[in-house]
Amino acid sequence: MRVIFFIILLDLMGIGLILPLFPFIAMDIGLTPESITAVLAIYPLAQFVAGPVWGGLSDRYGRRPILMISMVGAVASYGLLGFADTVWLLMLSRIVGGISAGNLAAAFAYITDITTPENRAKGMGMIGGALSLGFILGPAVGGLLAGGDPENANLSLVAFVAGGTSFLALLGTIFFLPESLSDELREKISQRPKMNRLQQFKVVSARGALLTLFAAALIFAAAESVFTTTFALFADAKFGLGPREVGLLLSAAGVVMVFMQLKAIEPLAKRFGELNLITTGCFIYAAGLALIATASGLPQLILAQIFLPIGMSIVNPSLSSLISQQSQDTERGIVMGLYQSVGSLGRGVGPLYSGTLFGQVSIYAPYIYSIASMVPVLGLIYVVRMRGKTASDSTPE
Repeated sequence: MRVIFFIILLDLMGIGLILPLFPFIAMDIGLTPESITAVLAIYPLAQFVAGPVWGGLSDRYGRRPILMISMVGAVASYGLLGFADTVWLLMLSRIVGGISAGNLAAAFAYITDITTPENRAKGMGMIGGALSLGFILGPAVGGLLAGGDPENANLSLVAFVAGGTSFLALLGTIFFLPESLSDELREKISQRPKMNRLQQFKVVSARGALLTLFAAALIFAAAESVFTTTFALFADAKFGLGPREVGLLLSAAGVVMVFMQLKAIEPLAKRFGELNLITTGCFIYAAGLALIATASGLPQLILAQIFLPIGMSIVNPSLSSLISQQSQDTERGIVMGLYQSVGSLGRGVGPLYSGTLFGQVSIYAPYIYSIASMVPVLGLIYVVRMRGKTASDSTPE
């Protein structure tokens, strides 16, 4: 499990390098906040399309070759971004990067292959920890490389460094990562009828709890994306912060996420259960958003970077664990691919209106909207809880 952890870390570090700097890259080309968030939406929407495809291919051909192919695409996308000086080249880099990022479906399937239902939450937390650690190192390194002056930031250098981290992840996959899909499981999967996207969705919709969890994941992902796509713009507009400061703030949030997902999520899940954790995590995340919406100084902004990652670190691994437990061993790639696809859809939908909320309504509007989004998430989790209790009560002794 350590090998896949470090490979995901390297791959996701590239995303972390770019995330706080992309709005500055787009502004340098001349895009408005509305256009910036729309371009940001291309990446998760491409990931939405590619996720189930990668998941299905990993069921057929194995996790390892799919991870390798998609990492080659990630390297290419950062190369394009490094040379981007026009809108169309910027968009092309986002398309290639989003398609390549669909490899997370294979990574999640890899974890489910090598874990049992009892330690599944730990495995999902480890992936979350790799993601978080990537978002500690990535934004910090990216911000320091770019510098604090938005007008003279060395953004191309950051893109090329991001490509280098994905290339190292590719080498790690080639030389050190064993295949997790056993011959026995591969044979069982090969006997499964082939399904298109609609048929895959029917597998999910036939299970009420799984469909409800997907809906909760969609809404929460959209709320997350509203924050991530406008935070650099907010920090610049409200406090005059540049790439370096934004990167360091996001790195601080990543520190909290690493601790939560590597050390805290497993004991918390065992003691309180995933449903209780998701409920609590939504309230904590909403508190972090409220801190940003009411921020009058940098200390309050820093405090928000503690609450927000705690909320995300609790909600996302708990949702992943619950969803994986609802899937059979022969359909893990499909279900986890659809789950990643749903998350990508949410992260693609959010930026389509986050820029408008920021630019046309108020710089605080995206965060107020995201707070309100926690209400339907909590409602859906309540439905899953009640459905589980009803099923338990109706089971004969």
